[in-house]
Amino acid sequence: MKRLLSMGVMALLAGCGDANLSQLDVVMEEIRRTPVGQPPVIIPTIPEYQPVDYRYSESRSPFLAPESVRANVVEVFESALAPDQQREAEPLEQFQLQTLRLVGTLRMGGQQVALISAPDGSVTSVREGNYLGTDYGLVTAISPQEVQITERVLHQQAGWQERQTALSLDE
Repeated sequence: MKRLLSMGVMALLAGCGDANLSQLDVVMEEIRRTPVGQPPVIIPTIPEYQPVDYRYSESRSPFLAPESVRANVVEVFESALAPDQQREAEPLEQFQLQTLRLVGTLRMGGQQVALISAPDGSVTSVREGNYLGTDYGLVTAISPQEVQITERVLHQQAGWQERQTALSLDE
């Protein structure tokens, strides 16, 4: 057993005896000859500027939509269903409709009033004609159990569209 172990150690040591250290010495000598610090930076030469005449300056800019497309876009944004952008936003218009909760309704002065809870914890009273939600939701009717809302949503191809939705009391 000892003999087998000693033969294994001898074989391992014999494998380390024939190292090609001369090539390593050459590489190390080259490294020692280079100056200390950063290697020299070789800056490529920049070709001389050659101006080019643009012959299509009278044509339509490729970065703008054609007139026919721009006319359609203006029609979409100025349709009868487009919301009034000049109107001052109401407090509940900063929240998405899904985050608002109807917490109660009451009758005040012969008019139905809804109490809406916002995500920030505030409760706001709304009447018919008030706006809420980020999609220009107009309160169209208030019943004891729900608030009917008409939202205006912009579709790229169809323009401004109305959709009906409601907030209901949680049971």
